[in-house]
Amino acid sequence: MPNPLETVLHHSEPIDPTLWEWLSLKIDDVLGLHSSAMVFILGAVTVLFPVVVMLLVWRRHRITRRD
Repeated sequence: MPNPLETVLHHSEPIDPTLWEWLSLKIDDVLGLHSSAMVFILGAVTVLFPVVVMLLVWRRHRITRRD
């Protein structure tokens, strides 16, 4: 009986390197951005989202406290 994990363990990398290279190139072509720019944008969104949520909660709390 073949090992069921054989296809999962096909590469030593966590993702197929050929597939990752193709996906990376396609994403770069579609977005027109360099990969480092995408890392910066996604990092900024990751940091700014909780900050914006906290500011909105603080503003709403301040408004409801006044009434």
